[in-house]
Amino acid sequence: MDGRKRHCWECRRRYLVCDSAEPACNRCISSGIACPGYGPIKPTRLRWVEPGKVSSRGRRSTKASSGNAHLDTNKATGELVHANHAMTPPPVLTSEIDHLAQAAQYFNECIYRDLLPITQLGHNPQVYSITPTILQQAVRSPSYLQFGMVCMTLNHRMNQLRHHQSMRLAERFYHYRGIAIRSLSEQLGETQHNTDDVVLAGVVTLLLVDVQHNASLGWRWHLEGIHKIVNLRGGYPTLVRSKVLQPLLLSVWFVAVFGNTTGPASDISMADLHLKSVPMMLDQYNNGTSPFHLCPPLLFAEIIRINHLRWHVARHGKIASLSQTAGETFQRIRDFSPEKWAGSKHSTQDIWTLVGNTYQAAAGLYCILSLQSSSVFPKKSTLQSFCASTGRALQRALKGALSHRGINRFMLWPLVTLGVQAKNDIVMRGYVSHELTGLSTSMGTCSPLIAKSVLERFWASGENCWDACFDRPYVFTMQLAVDTRQLIASL
Repeated sequence: MDGRKRHCWECRRRYLVCDSAEPACNRCISSGIACPGYGPIKPTRLRWVEPGKVSSRGRRSTKASSGNAHLDTNKATGELVHANHAMTPPPVLTSEIDHLAQAAQYFNECIYRDLLPITQLGHNPQVYSITPTILQQAVRSPSYLQFGMVCMTLNHRMNQLRHHQSMRLAERFYHYRGIAIRSLSEQLGETQHNTDDVVLAGVVTLLLVDVQHNASLGWRWHLEGIHKIVNLRGGYPTLVRSKVLQPLLLSVWFVAVFGNTTGPASDISMADLHLKSVPMMLDQYNNGTSPFHLCPPLLFAEIIRINHLRWHVARHGKIASLSQTAGETFQRIRDFSPEKWAGSKHSTQDIWTLVGNTYQAAAGLYCILSLQSSSVFPKKSTLQSFCASTGRALQRALKGALSHRGINRFMLWPLVTLGVQAKNDIVMRGYVSHELTGLSTSMGTCSPLIAKSVLERFWASGENCWDACFDRPYVFTMQLAVDTRQLIASL
């Protein structure tokens, strides 16, 4: 012995101070956990057991005893043995299987549990845990998909821990992100397969990783790459009919459209394509609800039209001829009925009405504020009065929506929109700042903190217009990943 105090493997895993008692530490005993002891070999952290038998221990293989993780594939159906949710550590990745196994454990214990309240809105097949079968299929997927998932879990943990151990986690994140990028680059270099479904999924995965980590304008580069691949495959109307690709492509559209709202009009991307595709988007989004995008489809279409108006003015001028079009868009937003929309849902219509009210108010504010910034709408008193009253209505709706775990992660864009309106209201600014900080911690993403920084800079600048708030394109979404189960199963 070297005289240093030993910590059992469980306390080390949970970053707790161990009392080093023999044969089992008292901290584990008091927590109702079987202390794994102090041996020189790290115990396998991931165990799969049959439902209802979480107390049984899986056997370790010869490979596991040499220090590598082992996954018992004899139990094809089972559930993950959960550790303490609040104390689950970031993944520590060691072997070919272990890096995915530990990321899957973190996903199931932390992220999946946070997503479960979404199912209160109705059955949602895109909210699921990672089963042993899915994990075994994922092991066969390309490295860029595997390490993309690992980066997602690391990023989630970094944002929940904040500065505690942030340097250590950041080093891991960039290491595995680099592996994913190199793997994807090699695949893109193979002309024969560089537009395959799995490659497209890899680019979308990196897009979402970079969006959540605020990797400068990397997300825009990923969007351009996705757009080129889609064009080579026949365009969005063709590919979106694929059950395998539909979840990925719909997520791409949401990132692209909402990314255009929170950026300068001079840097709006693919506005013409989005406008031409409104009928297709309404058809696809009316077929079901993505777990990460609750914006009513009719309002989403109006947001696309507003983006196109801003883009057109920035490039071609002709403001007078656009006033009528802008007025019609504004009227359609006002005529939207959250109650009627909620009535088309099968359950929790009061919650759907709250969502509809929130997005209606946010879309109305975006319409007026952004088009005033582009000089399409005048800055007259009636519109200013509308913005003030709508801002108050949006704040009231957000107070209800942000307190509901089933929908709070969908409220980032409306909250950012309220932040722009709050430029002259110190109380409202305090509310927005507080809620953005809380969202970042609870949801494990950097996006709300980036939004807070952007808004605070805007509030201090003395500027008043929408475009002055966003010096470059930002995208404020809480989405962490997309459903790739069918794709992985087909590999």
